Amino acid sequence: MSTDSSPSLGAEENGDTPEDELLVNAHGLYDSSWGEDDWRKLATTLVRDGVVSWREITTTVLGELNPPQVGTSIASASGLTFGFKDNHQLAHPGESFMPYVMQWFYARAGRCIDCGTRLDLQADHVQGREFFENKRDADVLDNLELRCRRHNVAKRRSHIERAGRTVLPAQQALMWILLEIRPFTKLDLARLCRIYGMTMAGIRFDEAWAMAVWMQREGQYRIASPEDAYDVVRWLHNGALTRRFANGDAPPMGSELIASDVLGENRVRFVASLGDNKRTLRYYDLAVETLPFAYELGDRDVTDIAIWPIQTGGVPLAPKGLKLRSSIIVGAINDSPTIAFSDGHMLTAPPANGFRGTIIRAGRREVERMRLASSPDELL
Repeated sequence: MSTDSSPSLGAEENGDTPEDELLVNAHGLYDSSWGEDDWRKLATTLVRDGVVSWREITTTVLGELNPPQVGTSIASASGLTFGFKDNHQLAHPGESFMPYVMQWFYARAGRCIDCGTRLDLQADHVQGREFFENKRDADVLDNLELRCRRHNVAKRRSHIERAGRTVLPAQQALMWILLEIRPFTKLDLARLCRIYGMTMAGIRFDEAWAMAVWMQREGQYRIASPEDAYDVVRWLHNGALTRRFANGDAPPMGSELIASDVLGENRVRFVASLGDNKRTLRYYDLAVETLPFAYELGDRDVTDIAIWPIQTGGVPLAPKGLKLRSSIIVGAINDSPTIAFSDGHMLTAPPANGFRGTIIRAGRREVERMRLASSPDELL
């Protein structure tokens, strides 16, 4: 740390921000506790709202029950990558491979060996190719079984730690989150998907959000707008900030109202640090429209959504889990925020570095009683 007693700004350093808080055992949402009645209720709601019809639901299920090309995909697997055909010819010289494939196919139970579903079945290696010195040695019919897409994907190294904590494959989980939880923003959809355990590129969330856009045009979905008025709420047990549509009601139990009737373009500003560590002192300047809404998430804390989504999970969104060093102010984007130390020294607030904030080097100055105002005049 600099011994200069004057506060200054600095670049990010290792250890200056909280680590990804979404540990492996933190993933999953409340679909894991659903029973048949819950799924039936959601299906009934989708039909009632005109999202789908019973005919479409039934014909889609019928299509998924048909296991097309599972056998032919094995028989036609590229010989450059897979060894099925070569291994067959070594074991059965001159004999056609396809009859053996169909014999293997008909001998299966027609269900995923892990969960028992008949839907979306795929041929999968019992012992993965990665366990063989020559990967092509794994490509024999005796080393294949039927698995559904979810349990096939769950065996991948990139998914295996999270697989037991989620219920649905990504394609279905995206729509479950969208149509069951109904996030008001695309950013909140991404947050919920990261909490669920999805690690795909963010473009998948952008594509899924199209359904919300289409449904909003038909009056079936509400998407938050920068022109809407919002209340900013701070949760007392961990300092997390969320927003809600302005409604004049008292804040939820265990929270306090920071600002009311503000626009999405307004800024939320504060100074905070990791505990008492002055080296981690940062100034934050966040748009109201980037704050998450609070949703009922089953047994989860509603503030679990207060993260900035990244591909491996989520970084806590300040000031969650941090020590506030100033008040939280909400103002216009063109304000001139000013930071004041207890000795009267004032510092023009720097441009904030996104959700991570900007480091303020306080030197030997006292930081316990810092003040933050929308303009220097307010500190005089």
